[in-house]
Amino acid sequence: MKKLLFSLIIIFLVFLGIFFYLRSRLQDDSVPLAESFSGEKVMFIFPHPDDEITSAGTLKLLDNEGIETSLITFTRGEAGSSNGMVTETDSAKRKLALGEIRFRELSAVGQLLGIDNQEILNFPDSDIKNLSPDSLKSIIRQKIARYQPSILITYDDVIGLYGHPDHRLIAQYTKEIFLAERGKSGFPVKKLYQVTLPKPMIETAMKISDSFKRNFGSGAILPTPTMAFKISKVGDFKKQAMLLHVSQRPTFNDMQPYFDKIPVWIYYRIFDKEYFAEVK
Repeated sequence: MKKLLFSLIIIFLVFLGIFFYLRSRLQDDSVPLAESFSGEKVMFIFPHPDDEITSAGTLKLLDNEGIETSLITFTRGEAGSSNGMVTETDSAKRKLALGEIRFRELSAVGQLLGIDNQEILNFPDSDIKNLSPDSLKSIIRQKIARYQPSILITYDDVIGLYGHPDHRLIAQYTKEIFLAERGKSGFPVKKLYQVTLPKPMIETAMKISDSFKRNFGSGAILPTPTMAFKISKVGDFKKQAMLLHVSQRPTFNDMQPYFDKIPVWIYYRIFDKEYFAEVK
């Protein structure tokens, strides 16, 4: 009996050691945790279905607090991968089919996370760079006027998290509007936050994620986090949101390995935060 108890204690201590080592390689506990968003309205602006996964835990936490959330997604993600769900060989038909699949996936995620206002637009995926900046900024202004958010959240405008030009440009246009209009009468937005990652997580991603290795430019620097949401208590919702994006499973397996294999109560105590940088 004593030997069994001793063995269990050793196993437990080894598990704790591994747990704290992994957290130290991924998290930055010096970043302040978000204060209450009570009384605010929060709008998330992203280019693709599945981009909201970067903030899925935050979205659910805001829903739990009764905070009104809006999600504006500019494309249907028709230029992405399909995980074998689309077999059309004709390019136009393939894009149409995949766009419909990803529209349905994101709609289901919106319901799961309790998003109050969700719009999925139909701008061309991976072609934002060829569209008029003024026309896109006009759409962003329209959505702000409609939903009256006091806080905006989008990608960073330098890298777009890991190098996607659609990410960077939508973030750039959102930032330009915010900096030009904040403080003016009739403009409701008081703060703009950009999705980012702490340095330990970037260093790990560069070692294990093909997407980061391929797209994260040499010498590129993401904004330094100024706020984090602790999402461990809503980890199951983030996992379920990723599982709803069936067409994007290979991408998630690359960006968040073993999310569907490790128990939620372990995984989201290692990956227990979502990070943001305030634009000043």
